Amino acid sequence: MVKKVHVISHTHWDFEWYFTVNESSVQFVYHMDEVFRALEEGKLRYYLLDGQMSIVDDYLRFCPENKERLEALVQAGKLFIGPWYTQTDELVISGESIVRNLQIGLERAAQLGGAMKIGYLPDSFGQGKDMPKIYRGMGIHDAVFWRGVPNEKVQSRDFIWASEDGSDVTVANIKDGYFVGVGLIEKEEPETLVTQISKGAGTDQLLLPVGGDQRFVDFNLKDRIASYNEKLTDTELSESHYEAYFKAIHRKDLPKVSGEFISSSVSKIHRSIYSSRYDQKYMNDKLERRLIYQLEPLMVMAESLGIPYKKELLEEIWKLVLRNHAHDSAGGCNSDATNQIINERFKEADELSYSAVDYLTRKIAESRKTTQPNDLVFYNTLPYPIRKIARFEVSVTTPSIRLWQEGEEWACQILNTEKRYRGEIKRDESLYDPEKYYYVHTVSAEIEIPGLSFVTCQVEEVAEQAEFGRTTRHAIENERYRFTLQNGKAMLVDKASGAEYADFLWLEDGGDEGDTYDYSPAYHDDIYRLDFADAEVSSQTGELESCLFVSGTFAVARDLEDRKAGKRSAEIPYRMKVRLAKDTERIEFNLKMDNRAQDHRMRLIVQTDIQAKHSYTDTPFGTINRPVIDPYLHDWKKLNWREEPTAIFPMLHYLNLHNLKSSWTFLAKGMKEYQIVGEKFDQMAVTLFRSVGYLGRPDLIRRPGDASGNQYRYVETPDSQLEKELHFKFALVLDKTYNPAQIMRDYQHYAVSQPYYQIQNLNAFTTALKYFVSNPLPEKVEKPLEWQLSPRKLVFSSFSKTGKDGIAIRFFNPNMTEEVPEEKIHLPRKMKVAFTNLNGEALTEKIFTKDVLLGHFKPGEIKTIVVYPN
Repeated sequence: MVKKVHVISHTHWDFEWYFTVNESSVQFVYHMDEVFRALEEGKLRYYLLDGQMSIVDDYLRFCPENKERLEALVQAGKLFIGPWYTQTDELVISGESIVRNLQIGLERAAQLGGAMKIGYLPDSFGQGKDMPKIYRGMGIHDAVFWRGVPNEKVQSRDFIWASEDGSDVTVANIKDGYFVGVGLIEKEEPETLVTQISKGAGTDQLLLPVGGDQRFVDFNLKDRIASYNEKLTDTELSESHYEAYFKAIHRKDLPKVSGEFISSSVSKIHRSIYSSRYDQKYMNDKLERRLIYQLEPLMVMAESLGIPYKKELLEEIWKLVLRNHAHDSAGGCNSDATNQIINERFKEADELSYSAVDYLTRKIAESRKTTQPNDLVFYNTLPYPIRKIARFEVSVTTPSIRLWQEGEEWACQILNTEKRYRGEIKRDESLYDPEKYYYVHTVSAEIEIPGLSFVTCQVEEVAEQAEFGRTTRHAIENERYRFTLQNGKAMLVDKASGAEYADFLWLEDGGDEGDTYDYSPAYHDDIYRLDFADAEVSSQTGELESCLFVSGTFAVARDLEDRKAGKRSAEIPYRMKVRLAKDTERIEFNLKMDNRAQDHRMRLIVQTDIQAKHSYTDTPFGTINRPVIDPYLHDWKKLNWREEPTAIFPMLHYLNLHNLKSSWTFLAKGMKEYQIVGEKFDQMAVTLFRSVGYLGRPDLIRRPGDASGNQYRYVETPDSQLEKELHFKFALVLDKTYNPAQIMRDYQHYAVSQPYYQIQNLNAFTTALKYFVSNPLPEKVEKPLEWQLSPRKLVFSSFSKTGKDGIAIRFFNPNMTEEVPEEKIHLPRKMKVAFTNLNGEALTEKIFTKDVLLGHFKPGEIKTIVVYPN
């Protein structure tokens, strides 16, 4: 049998890393000259541009005159582009973001001649378990990746990778890396190279990718192939591409596996990169929530009311965010200069997205049929009704307010008041006109809003002074919980079960002698517990919410030398607010810390009553359970693994521990890493942040050997010490049973705020855009359609425009093992409806209906329906 070696010429182009995107773009502009010459002159038959369209966009921005040349090579099947916009991280990026990445990448590639329909992620730090169903939902049947597959799970280089719902893709696992074929160019070892890539091969078809990080074009590839073929007797090398390779292996007789791949048995996987550069992960989480749960549905609502839908604006915001989802960028394992650019992209996306939300909410509010001063308009951007205690600000001329809706008074609570001046500023404030002062009240109120709609209340100005003073009590409570600080220790009473949890919440600080890829304990460590002893404590109680305010300093080691000496010479000031709102099942925390120390890791510890064997957390479109201890933790060195398989794991939005009697859920806004610790594995350890000063370090305790990243010199990253104020928002939910669909509804209720707008002329600076004048719409706004889309056992995923006039609505079953029988949703009125894949391609004919039968959901299954309101 003659082995067929598919030689695939490519480049792996990290557009940023220890260099910046600007530096690599210059190289890429000239690199493309070589690509054009090689393909047009026949030096190469095929070439792969790393599967991502962002670098193509950058090239055409500098060289628009070469667009037709590029299109011609793509259409001729010589140059392969797409399907991604950027090569995404798969473990700490939300499912809808991954879908947008592919949607934008495929659309952009189609505009330039067509995409390579291969799920190509050659260097991502681990493979998420939902990728097969995402790929199949996008019309992709094959995938290529390198890292994470454990030897004990499958040793074959080619296999079928399946999700719980039965979706599967054929995988080519390039076990030796996307750079293995460089040996063909640089060495005269044909037998050795073929033996290497044959190990684990399940067919007579072998892969040999020839390329590497920012590697130049190998103009002598044909000569090298010919030279090797002369020396080999039972093997034939030929130029090829991935589509031809997958066609050759036919999916037959390949082993089938499922699950995530985050093992370091073959390659480094960086199992603690999920906490590097927490500041960036916090911003990404905030922007994902705003884009998916606020801006996309709000733009659909606005269009139905006569405000044009700005597809290009939305797409440009997504592109800024997606550029930060590339595996290095999302990981945070970059130079300081690169991380500064990442932060600038986040800042730009933040400003564009919140300005879009502000503009639309104002335009709608000011275009209603009846408007009057002090109208306060609240919006629900989720397609199901909400009822919650919301916080907002109003500007009035009086020291207090009342809220009314159609003659009925709303319950509200003034939390804080500031007196401000609206006249021209002067150096001598005694010259200010007393008539030009006004009040800005921070208020909470109980609001109820239909799905994808708005409600209006009237602000009544009240001359009586509001009372909102704090007390020195160390306890707060609502109908469900009582939270107390006693001698610096957090105590919790769950009124539903009667259980009391003494000393259930504290922080842990330890040394970190790792790098921006991996946590590694200090060689001379000193780990200590931080509670709230000696803190200043006050509380504020009211009808709708109660808050406990805690402030103080944590004493920690300034650096590794201090830690070695047992000193705690640095003080980290902190402020924590604990909130209990009326009729809620959550305990909400808002923690700010001013980090003034280096080379350390800080974790939040939650003591539960669960002796866990597994943890549970959400994945892009599902749920996963993981063992609390890796079975290879004690013999990984004997097995020559690349790093210690500590049971540190990624999380997206929540972490759960449960048994038959109790369930504890941690809801996170930006924290992406956890470990289950304690002698009985009954403690959640959620990493708040890591503070390190190098991109890569050699000889770590958890990762022996060479440095990750650049092995030949230290790249200092003082900015990654994160010596600045850091903000952490999280919540705890206690329940009797574990219900993953309910947990995600709890998360959306907690994490998605309600935009609002007040009709007033006192304060021109409520938002950046308030200062600008704005015309109302020529036709007054009616109430939008009210949606009620909340299947009990499914998770709402997105509500966004697709095509010219369709609305894509997506749900998934988060349960890993249980099927969901017939589910249905009720539309606001009869509409044309069709089921589509994730990319909006029709799977069924359109029908005209008000009641949509979603049908049976397999475990983990995703379904998208497109409705046509017009």
